[in-house]
Amino acid sequence: MTAITTELLTRFDVPGPRYTSYPTADRFVEAFGEPEYLQALDQRRAGPAALALPLSLYVHIPFCESLCYYCACNKIITKHHERSAPYLRYLSKEVDLHVQHLGAGLPVSQLHLGGGTPTFFSDDELSDLMSMLRRNFSLVPGGEYSIEVDPRTVDEARLETLARLGFNRLSLGVQDFDPLVQKAVHRIQPAEKVFALADAARRIGFESINADLIYGLPKQTPESFERTLAQVTELRPDRIALYAYAHLPERFKPQRRIIAIDLPGAANKVSMLARALAAFESAGYDYIGMDHFALPNDALAVAKRQGRLHRNFQGYSTQPDCDLIGLGVSAIGKVGATYS
Repeated sequence: MTAITTELLTRFDVPGPRYTSYPTADRFVEAFGEPEYLQALDQRRAGPAALALPLSLYVHIPFCESLCYYCACNKIITKHHERSAPYLRYLSKEVDLHVQHLGAGLPVSQLHLGGGTPTFFSDDELSDLMSMLRRNFSLVPGGEYSIEVDPRTVDEARLETLARLGFNRLSLGVQDFDPLVQKAVHRIQPAEKVFALADAARRIGFESINADLIYGLPKQTPESFERTLAQVTELRPDRIALYAYAHLPERFKPQRRIIAIDLPGAANKVSMLARALAAFESAGYDYIGMDHFALPNDALAVAKRQGRLHRNFQGYSTQPDCDLIGLGVSAIGKVGATYS
């Protein structure tokens, strides 16, 4: 990590595609439709992968109670929780359609609930979702079962429910601890709540806690972000995901509420990234790659040292290169040589 200098970051500070996965989603073509997808599912069922490799599942839950102005995810902003019930029925129908072509009871070694805000679902709805998935798939022991959590809407009791449902990994949306930045992006979230939630998760026994951060947000400065970095290293999550904010208001309507003059310039963004790299290295984190850091004893760091690291549309993983079934609106999947 010490080889990544400010000069190097500045040299490559040019617009480009977001290669967090390859091929990128802008490579989709209309020629790939339902018949081609069904053919890929049927071929998997008939091929050696059905027995040799477990599946990975991604479930997209789009609902959020409030809007974060930086967000570019597929989302539905609503306080009407009754809207989640029909969505859950559609998820069940989508699973049924997959099982018709894949077969029932296939092993799953990786499950991730993303959004939106997956914890928008009530405890009963999350229980129903997990029961439905277990009826159709076999979640193998030792797998990675993770869920994205909004610290503003989750308490220790909910974490205990998530653990009982089988989740062993949490991803906490932090983004930035600075109150001015939080106000500018419409996400007020006191640091004390995040710290309390992480402490509770450790007591309950979650295997890994991830914290998401974003640099380049309005009102951020290198100095303010350095304070956030100090708090994050004090929080000491097992993993850290550090993303660059991409301001595209012509494409993402919520970003139009961000005042462009409040955004840090390119030099300040480069400085924030350089400071983050230095801070995490100093705190003992291993640089996994692109946008992820992990403590040396975390499974990701161990897998990287041993040459077992994988990456799919869910990010870095210790699991083999699974076929990925995307469930829910806008979910991306990969089956055989296809992705959709």
